[in-house]
Amino acid sequence: MNYQIIIVGGGPAGVITALTAKSVYPEKSVCVIKDIADGVIPCAIPYMMHTLADPAQNIMGMAPLEKAGIEIMVGKVVSLDTAASTLTLESNQELHYERLVLATGSKPIIPPIPGIERDGVFNIEKSLSAMTALRERAQKARQVVIIGGGFIGVEFADELARNSTAKVHIVEMVPKLLSGAFDDEFSDDASKELERAGVIIHCNRRAVSIDGNPGVESVTLDNGETLAADLVILGIGGKPNIDLAKKAGLFCTESGSIWVDSYMRTRTKNVFAVGDCALKRDFFTRKEAPVWLASTATAEARIAGTNIYGIRVLRQIQGTVSAFSTKIGDISLASAGMTCHACKQEEFRIVTGQAVAPDRHPGVLPGAFPLKVKLIFADRGGTLLGGQLSGGPSVGELINTIAIGIQTRLNVRDLDMMQIATHPLLTSAPTVHPLINAAHQALAKLRAAVR
Repeated sequence: MNYQIIIVGGGPAGVITALTAKSVYPEKSVCVIKDIADGVIPCAIPYMMHTLADPAQNIMGMAPLEKAGIEIMVGKVVSLDTAASTLTLESNQELHYERLVLATGSKPIIPPIPGIERDGVFNIEKSLSAMTALRERAQKARQVVIIGGGFIGVEFADELARNSTAKVHIVEMVPKLLSGAFDDEFSDDASKELERAGVIIHCNRRAVSIDGNPGVESVTLDNGETLAADLVILGIGGKPNIDLAKKAGLFCTESGSIWVDSYMRTRTKNVFAVGDCALKRDFFTRKEAPVWLASTATAEARIAGTNIYGIRVLRQIQGTVSAFSTKIGDISLASAGMTCHACKQEEFRIVTGQAVAPDRHPGVLPGAFPLKVKLIFADRGGTLLGGQLSGGPSVGELINTIAIGIQTRLNVRDLDMMQIATHPLLTSAPTVHPLINAAHQALAKLRAAVR
């Protein structure tokens, strides 16, 4: 069977690539092959445990593809012959393509912990049936241990602690939760909110065994402490799924991603890669960055889909700005760009500015939250390098202002003089807006340094 464009993968990257390609090239036949029939929206998986009334509400719908005239095929691609431009499915069906996009995503990291195969130990999978099984177990659990203190682990802990009587532990091997995205003061905000919900946090600790007979009964830590458990969730994260690409001989990086250029082209003619399986470069250093986000994946997808038959839009992926957001209890947290930790590691000379103000004015209005802003700028030049926020729901969109500022190389002076819209029920007061005040504080530091 012949298709002009084939996309392997039915997650956000694959779906947006297909829709973009069909929009730009409506005359082309497009097929999406997905190996998970009941795929779910990845970012909302933690909320399938309790918050969603029915886990099926988080299904990854294919209606937009069908409406656009894109064919959807469920099956596993087992081999790729790039010389012949053919794919072979597990069913032995062979497909021919003109252009191929690999959007094979990521797969869970399985740590080599003795006992990890026991009943009651769950990976995070992007499948409705798998997550429904975890939900059923989670709703009965009384002792939960989550291994991993990144976004997945933290969001699962918050979801389970607030919606059940279960005792919830997080085991994280580094000193702070969410340390890849936040500096210490924001990580501490997250930890305090989790502890307020009853979550017990074990940082600087490793799980050395998962014990029980035959199912899970406890987890032993590297300090000898034993945590009772009838459910263990592996929230360590994922790694690029490059099995098909490697088998086909595509060039991959030493860290395990499919190499792509700024237009998402691999080194193999007519083959592209997008999403978690594709190489990510840091926006500032251009080093390979282990950042896998649906927002980044869909941006890559639009680049690939637009330029799949030749470069027609001179818009490239300049690197990931690592824009994250999450909600823990009543607190929203977000970050974009470099943290102070990252700047120190990469030897960037920086200046920071911080400010706090209510996110409504006056601050006694119902629903007001203290909005904390931290901005990081390049020393001397003043280019915006990063920002971190904590506060109420407005954080989720305010971080996008910072992210676009990073991508457009906004200067501290631009932020200090920025004109903004404000409203008592929606924003901080214009007189004390923490985004502008944080920039103003940093600018004052820069001016003082050159006197």
